[in-house]
Amino acid sequence: MTTTTNSFKQESALTIQCRVVFALIMREVKSRYGRRQLGFLWALLEPMLFIGLFIGLFYLMGRNSQSGIPTPLFFVTGFTPFFLFKDLYPQVATCAKGANTLLMFPQVSRTDIILSSVTLTSLLSLAVMCIFLGICYAAGYEFQMQRTLQVLGALTLLILLATGVGLVVGAFTIKYEFVASLAGAFLGRPLFMSSGLFFTADMVPATARDYLLYNPILHCIELLRSAMFESFESRYVDLPYVVYFVLILNAFGLMLLGVFDRQRR
Repeated sequence: MTTTTNSFKQESALTIQCRVVFALIMREVKSRYGRRQLGFLWALLEPMLFIGLFIGLFYLMGRNSQSGIPTPLFFVTGFTPFFLFKDLYPQVATCAKGANTLLMFPQVSRTDIILSSVTLTSLLSLAVMCIFLGICYAAGYEFQMQRTLQVLGALTLLILLATGVGLVVGAFTIKYEFVASLAGAFLGRPLFMSSGLFFTADMVPATARDYLLYNPILHCIELLRSAMFESFESRYVDLPYVVYFVLILNAFGLMLLGVFDRQRR
């Protein structure tokens, strides 16, 4: 009888949390996109236009394929994962830093707020990726997803990486406001140029590659491309390195957030 009661309570708590997260996602959709004229559509069009521009530029340069991957597919599997990271970590940082009035409600925790933001941003980015892959397939660039679980694993690691970075940046911003600007500068153009959007690890000289491989985003993108295309297999993906990096980063971010949040109170 006691076991049944505990199970019922746990199920009820999980149900409540799911409803809270769903409500927060709906609220986030309205606050982010409800006030814009194009609204939700602009969240899909903006990265699509950006990626399309670079595909056009490389075609004008006569580069129809990269490492055996057609140029459109190469950029889709490079830019969309990077946009996922770029869009997600500031959202997590904002949720981690902010003394949100939603926390006044006993059913809402900071974890719920972060989880809703992670879910919404991730789903939007994955939708953009699927739309682009569909456009490429319709245009005649056929491909077969060789290892679906590996694709999901690469994207999950990238989401967790962005979450960890957001937690660390958000926690430090509670005490040091300049960290947000510093993070934007450091995580912007340097990562854009070093994350494998325009190249694979094989294409880079060994001396530069040794430094670039410290970037876990590059490993995630290489892992994703290896999983999606039979013609490409990266020799430089270090999965344990990325997993440990993600786990340590998230643990450190949660610890910092707890410490600085208590000091703020």
